[in-house]
Amino acid sequence: MYKRILVNFCFVVLCASMTNVVWAQPVPGCSRLADEVSRVETARAILKVNRNNYMDVINYWAEDAIYKETVVTNHSRQEMWEYLSAVFARSSDMELNIEDEVYKTHPDGSMTYMATNHWFGTWQGLGKYFHPGMSIIKFDPGEGCASYQRDYFTEGDTWWSFRALRPIVRGLRQVYIYAFGLFDRCFDEDGDGYGKYRTLGCSKWGLDCNDYDAAINPGAEEIPGNKTDDNCDRIVDLRSPSF
Repeated sequence: MYKRILVNFCFVVLCASMTNVVWAQPVPGCSRLADEVSRVETARAILKVNRNNYMDVINYWAEDAIYKETVVTNHSRQEMWEYLSAVFARSSDMELNIEDEVYKTHPDGSMTYMATNHWFGTWQGLGKYFHPGMSIIKFDPGEGCASYQRDYFTEGDTWWSFRALRPIVRGLRQVYIYAFGLFDRCFDEDGDGYGKYRTLGCSKWGLDCNDYDAAINPGAEEIPGNKTDDNCDRIVDLRSPSF
């Protein structure tokens, strides 16, 4: 039930963001080089796509490229254009950091690129979000534009950032914690001793509102003016620090 709610929510948000948008058309063909160095640059550019460059980067995918992520599948460069236009209409500052990457050119001339990454930014109406993930990008033999991309991340990681959706995600996770008897385990991604679920195994009590940043937790000191809820009290101190 929780998963269905999350999927439906994503579909509604995405469709709402596409309303009244006029699409420009991607350029036919592909001008990207197919050597390994150029393909790596193309893959990095695709992962680093943002609101300011997507009108150019859209042409780094092949015209018939397939893109898959948790909820959405796009079957062409044109659908990717529509998808990115909708995404950046709701998130003007979405960015991705590439953390680790590997790639290999295969004997048939195709290439596979893989990278772990970290998305962050803000989403209109929901606030800040942050989640880790992994991406696979593939190039067909002799082609310099990407023919396939798959972004991997869990719905829990994706939607946990949004406070309004957190009770739904927590409820789903608590089902697993109860079903498998994991009450004595601390679910603590950033290693600060605070978990994001109520279990007995964490050394410090309190729900971590950002379990990907050890400097943010219920025991942290609020830093004035940084526009962040550092101590997870649901209050962001917007005052500038006094000197």
